[in-house]
Amino acid sequence: MRGTRRTIFYSLVLIFAVVGPIAVFTSLGYTFHFSTATFESRGGIFIKSDTARTSVFLDGAFVRETGFITGSTFLTDVVPGTHLLRLEKPAFRPWTKTVTVVPAAVTEFRDIFLVPHAPLSATSTREELAALRATSTTPLLIFSLDKKNRLLIAEGKKTRAVAENVHSFTPADDGAFFVEQNGFLAHYDTARQEVETIARPGFFLGTEPFRFTQSNNYLAVIDSSGGLFLYDSADAEVRPITSGAREVFFDYAQEKLLIIKDQAIEVLWLVDSDVQPFQKKDTVETVAQTADPIREGRWYYETDRHVVYRTRHGVFIAETDMRGGSSTSELVAGPVDEIITSPLAPRAIFYRKEKTVYKIEL
Repeated sequence: MRGTRRTIFYSLVLIFAVVGPIAVFTSLGYTFHFSTATFESRGGIFIKSDTARTSVFLDGAFVRETGFITGSTFLTDVVPGTHLLRLEKPAFRPWTKTVTVVPAAVTEFRDIFLVPHAPLSATSTREELAALRATSTTPLLIFSLDKKNRLLIAEGKKTRAVAENVHSFTPADDGAFFVEQNGFLAHYDTARQEVETIARPGFFLGTEPFRFTQSNNYLAVIDSSGGLFLYDSADAEVRPITSGAREVFFDYAQEKLLIIKDQAIEVLWLVDSDVQPFQKKDTVETVAQTADPIREGRWYYETDRHVVYRTRHGVFIAETDMRGGSSTSELVAGPVDEIITSPLAPRAIFYRKEKTVYKIEL
């Protein structure tokens, strides 16, 4: 009896001595190969697609499908290096990326978006489009600029000058931001009835009026030459961002700024990203470039990680994750007159051809 127990004990010790190190090394990203009796470092790829049951291919070989409910899957034991990752599903355009796998690390793609081969368009109404264009239900204070370049505020049936020598202005919830003709950015506070001079960041003042875009904490200013400046109210700093800007849009979470240029679309990260590729605050990255002029660009609000834009050739959607190259798909072939996206209908893209408004639900 004692001999049997001893045999069992030593057998368990032997199993632990063999299996234990393998388990530890496996948890650290290593795989044991019995043919060579060595541990080799491996990596992984985590995939999450908005479309469930999508076929996943790695270097041309089918691996598995994404989950039925979550649309995700995890590829383990991937050899470090460069691989071709491809997702396919009938009736959808394939998604392809060149992926770099690092030893003992997981490369993540959490916002994969498959576009249908033929997105369905349905007619919309002008009322629906007008509702989507409305960004606020709070009436702004009424400001105006007179012929003497004075900034006026309406008070009942009268107006009162609150600043002089003003080049451009924009109303705000608590007053107005304006640029003086000497290049200073300033703010008028209606509650205190005071003007606060913010900074003189180097605006170019030409005949073209400035364009302003506001969020809760930021004010984006495009000067007469297309120079983009960003005012951060948290640190009271105005800093130059880029040149050649035509329009800008904050994303819904106000973590990124979309910058539309003549033939390129850029994204400015306003905060450190907490998901891969872990973009740092103040990073500016080009996410789309075209041979033809870009007529409009907007966020796709369902993900806030895709942008929609139009050229004379059609309407397109592009990823903001540039790892492994750009991923752009055509939504509408041929020219359209306008595109609209809104957080109120995050999965919808509206476009107008002459007097008819259409909606694509992705």
